[in-house]
Amino acid sequence: MTALNTLIPPERLLLNSKAGSKRSLLIEITGLIPNIDADQALEVISAREKLGSTGIGHGVAIPHGRLADLTSPIIAIVRHMQGIDFDSIDGQPVHIVVLLLAPDNEDQAHLDLLAHLARILKSEQVRQAIMQAESAEAVSALFPPPVRQAA
Repeated sequence: MTALNTLIPPERLLLNSKAGSKRSLLIEITGLIPNIDADQALEVISAREKLGSTGIGHGVAIPHGRLADLTSPIIAIVRHMQGIDFDSIDGQPVHIVVLLLAPDNEDQAHLDLLAHLARILKSEQVRQAIMQAESAEAVSALFPPPVRQAA
């Protein structure tokens, strides 16, 4: 599976998180991304979470933020089989956490990608497929890149 046909390469997926708290899960997910300042990423994500939880319901959270040092968006996924308290809008535990980090100067690209991820994760079939997947490659395949509109 190449990076050309998926938003999230398998090496940026963790299928068996054992994190015991929202913060430890966020530390775990930022650790999946090489070549970034994980402390800075955690700080940006935590600041966003203070504005309101990114737990969007149905067992899904999409923490996100912007980093000055990035040249392109980066996405990582952690699956937590037991579920973790993420202060979700529906009050339910979160099982699927999709982290989006975007370059600081790409507001529209960040919003477009966030909307694309939310659309994918809105599907109950996709959420079930993520929870039942036995490999990172299987989860990765569920996230095609957005279709670019002609200018």
